[in-house]
Amino acid sequence: MSASIGSNGLIAETRVPPGQHDAVVARTVGGMISYTRWPQPRAVVRLCVSGATAYTKGFGRIGQNAGRQIFTQTVAPGGATEGCDVLYFGTMADADRQRMLRSIRDQPVLSIAEADPSCRGGTIFCMRVLPDRVGFQLSIDAVSRSAVRIDPRVLRIALPERGA
Repeated sequence: MSASIGSNGLIAETRVPPGQHDAVVARTVGGMISYTRWPQPRAVVRLCVSGATAYTKGFGRIGQNAGRQIFTQTVAPGGATEGCDVLYFGTMADADRQRMLRSIRDQPVLSIAEADPSCRGGTIFCMRVLPDRVGFQLSIDAVSRSAVRIDPRVLRIALPERGA
């Protein structure tokens, strides 16, 4: 694992064996959820996925990684976000992403972008998926404006699993 603080926030990444990107992205998102605190505890976390995604095939097992029950649903780009505790953005038009981010402003929603390499789109986390590595960037600005709290130990989720 490597971790650093860049101009846009914290960056952490780990090496990934070939063909394991979906599993590592799912494990990473599960870790993000496990280190997130909502103002009111959630018995079930609703993970909403929107846009064209490349690494969500492993999302059915996120609950195992997050240590809680996760319900995953698809939301149309630019669509309604009511009931979402986590909003995972794939590729979509900027206007749709911004509309969705405005709709969760002041709401306790964890936002994660799969396709925002500069991490300037307004989400709390931005995935960094490269041919040999998976990681994330944490936007300190987005965290400071969010109604959810992120445990600073979140960088631990970038550590590889034993045997990976």
